[in-house]
Amino acid sequence: MNSVSALLLSLVPLITAHAEGWKLDDGKESIQAHGSVKTAAGVTGQSLVLDGSSVIELKDTAQLNGSFTVSVWFNPYVLEGSQQMIVGKNRYSLGERQWGVTIEPDGKMKAHLRQDGWSEITCAEPLKAGHWHLATLTVDSGKAALFLNGKPVGEVKLKKPIPATHASITLGGILDDGKRRQQFHGALDDAHFEPRVMSAEEIAASYRPITATHELPKPKTADFPLWDERVKLAEAKDLPVLDGVEFHVIKKWDKEADGYTFLHGVGLVWHKGKLYASIGHNKGAENTVSEEAQYRVSEDGGKTWSELRVIDAGEEIDLAVSHGVFLSHAGKLWAFHGAYYGKMERIHTRAYSLDEATGQWVKHGVVLENGFWALNQPVKMDDGNWIMPGISAGPYSNTGTFPAAVAISHGDDFTKWDFVSIPVHEGLRMWGESSIIVDGPNVLNIARYAAKPLALISKSTDHGRTWSTMGESNLPMTTSKPAAGLLSTGQRYLVCTNAANNGGKRFPLTIAVSKPGSPLLSQVFVIRHAEHSGPGESNPKAALSYPCATEHEGKLYIGFSNNGGRGGNHNSAEMAVIPVERLK
Repeated sequence: MNSVSALLLSLVPLITAHAEGWKLDDGKESIQAHGSVKTAAGVTGQSLVLDGSSVIELKDTAQLNGSFTVSVWFNPYVLEGSQQMIVGKNRYSLGERQWGVTIEPDGKMKAHLRQDGWSEITCAEPLKAGHWHLATLTVDSGKAALFLNGKPVGEVKLKKPIPATHASITLGGILDDGKRRQQFHGALDDAHFEPRVMSAEEIAASYRPITATHELPKPKTADFPLWDERVKLAEAKDLPVLDGVEFHVIKKWDKEADGYTFLHGVGLVWHKGKLYASIGHNKGAENTVSEEAQYRVSEDGGKTWSELRVIDAGEEIDLAVSHGVFLSHAGKLWAFHGAYYGKMERIHTRAYSLDEATGQWVKHGVVLENGFWALNQPVKMDDGNWIMPGISAGPYSNTGTFPAAVAISHGDDFTKWDFVSIPVHEGLRMWGESSIIVDGPNVLNIARYAAKPLALISKSTDHGRTWSTMGESNLPMTTSKPAAGLLSTGQRYLVCTNAANNGGKRFPLTIAVSKPGSPLLSQVFVIRHAEHSGPGESNPKAALSYPCATEHEGKLYIGFSNNGGRGGNHNSAEMAVIPVERLK
């Protein structure tokens, strides 16, 4: 079998005859690859190779509920980073959760069985990248058992049967109502499903060692570090928690009272003794035309806030104006907001300045195109220009390449900017929401990945005009927009979620810092965990994401989104205030 289509035929789940004598054997009609796949030597003939962006759907398998045995050969190319689904039957967004077998961020296999929550079986044996493994899961009404290479590795009692859903069985990820999630990077071969629980003896007999290995793809790494490799990064539970942090709520999520569903992208600035906070707000779904740029003002450092006010509600036909960033300069307050038409089409950035006599925002129109969306505030460089980080974006996709980008002003004229896209390695999938650290002519860009929870980095030595090829750093970071900068102490900082073996979790909210004058981050503090006793929402699954940060009078003000465990970007806007001295 040399073609992908022929190989797909071989991956049909084999259902042995039972009382009804039912067997699937029509691979061409029963298998569908979502995304690109390649072939390579497999366990039997050829295998399918997935690049971490594709999912294989076993069609007409929604009815395969009840007791079963499922097995699949897999050869992982990447073990660290995000959770990868080997085989599963779920559609999370539709409330359909049954079971799955994953590779966890620590490089070990785990089974997930749906009860009131998830019951799990953890395999203690580490997997080997480039080597073939056989995963087998058995489930009946009272027990589930996990096997690796024909040997039992654990079991769990089930209080009730796994729920039946209309989700298809998928390999190498989950097809979640059209969206691909938890994608696997590696090779798959010889998947089988039987509507009965096979015995341990049968499972042991089904395994034979495969000595052939696959050559691993070369990593797309940056040629310089972000993290001091002499320091071991701790897991989230072991990171120190900052003392003396104040917490405030900028805007509580309260759809019942105000009708707003989506809130995201806090921007902060101090201007003439007042603290301004902007957000993207929408009574409809995220990234739709009803999005608005709004803000509030605090005269007491964030303890209390004004009513919601509007920067731009997008009055043109099909125009939406969303979250952005502020700049206070020479007594004037500016705002730069991402905007688009329809559903994330023709993305651009618009500029505004506040007429403080009238309280109205003056519209300066489109100042940046090329999909540029400003994501962290402009920073003054020593050549007299300002540099503003963002993304060159289009309609969201976790399988595409949307590079990080910067905009460079023409001096203090904030209506004229030069767009600079940062080059990336070929095939590097990213959603390049980015931040910068400016140090003389040297600028470091830290950007969000899409493929894995790892910070991407690039550097410029000429005030942002040219850049090194963006690549993987040596610092784990969740897939969310970061905020970064240089403190008055000479320390670099990065706000996001940085912790070992944390996968794509958007908690806890952390800040990584360097020693004064050092280019390497070397210490991570927890700003707050998902569960929290102070002001703001507390939930064990709360996503704390999309931070911004600004320093003022010895304190670092950090705005962030908190979805309170609701899922999606149904967020409250919250703020943490950190005394800079605490970061030394």
